[in-house]
Amino acid sequence: MSTPTDELQRWACPQCGSKKIVEDKRSGEIYCSECGFVLVQKMLDETKEWREFGDEESEKRDRVGSPLSTAIYDYGLSTTLETGIKDATGKVLSDKAMAEAQKLRLWQQRNRAYGSAERNLQVASKVVSQIADQLKAPKATYIRAVQIYRDALERGLVRGRPINSLAAAALYAACRDSGIPRTLKEVATASGLKRKEVARSYRLLIRSLESRMPLSNPAIYVEKVASKLKVGPDVERETLKILKEAKEKKITAGKDPLGMVAAAMYLATQRLGLQLFTQKQIAEASNVTEVTVRNRYKGLREALEGVKEA
Repeated sequence: MSTPTDELQRWACPQCGSKKIVEDKRSGEIYCSECGFVLVQKMLDETKEWREFGDEESEKRDRVGSPLSTAIYDYGLSTTLETGIKDATGKVLSDKAMAEAQKLRLWQQRNRAYGSAERNLQVASKVVSQIADQLKAPKATYIRAVQIYRDALERGLVRGRPINSLAAAALYAACRDSGIPRTLKEVATASGLKRKEVARSYRLLIRSLESRMPLSNPAIYVEKVASKLKVGPDVERETLKILKEAKEKKITAGKDPLGMVAAAMYLATQRLGLQLFTQKQIAEASNVTEVTVRNRYKGLREALEGVKEA
């Protein structure tokens, strides 16, 4: 079974750190072309050539474990001692044997992360997971965030800097990269950090990793705010129309996307002749200040309708 090229491009050699990872399709090995270190030997075809009639039968016939994961420091190649009271033959373990097995599991947990970099990545992945859970971010975004952190770790950006701040910044970068509607403020709140601190770490990551993040698109937040305010599709459509006009006039760049959405939705209700909520109510639903809504609303009316308000 061959590994997709884009997946290999995200791998790094644990021996020398090179990212020149190659797959030999004849031998089934994946190795580093710089130092020759073999990352995977004789990759097996994970597809099944048999039929099964239940989950238990399927598990018994599986030949391979879980796929490689870039979210785990060793790509998920390590094994874990199984917990239980029976051995491989089904015989119940004695008290002495169970105590010995527990001791081995503890040693395995302590020695699994055998270096400072691996331990650092383990801690960071847990932090990213906790923040992602709070924000209900997709698993793919979590995996991308850990990969961004791994890249920063390999470039020496983590040394002397707080793990939680860089982990939060990596998750925000992953959200931006995959178009997930989570703001910097939301990520900072979920991580228990100040917005300014996460923003500083985010700028460091983007600058040092030479990443080109897509510009924040306010339109992806419309549905989120609309659902909180329980507005109809007509208001959503008009809000998106206003945001499109604002983008064409180049007045959304550098602005807080939620502030722009709140102002655009308020203006949309004005255009439709509706009085569904006040600026204060939409500010609370958008998690921005009333002053931000007022200022963005004035800016939109001036730019799109030529109306100047005092």
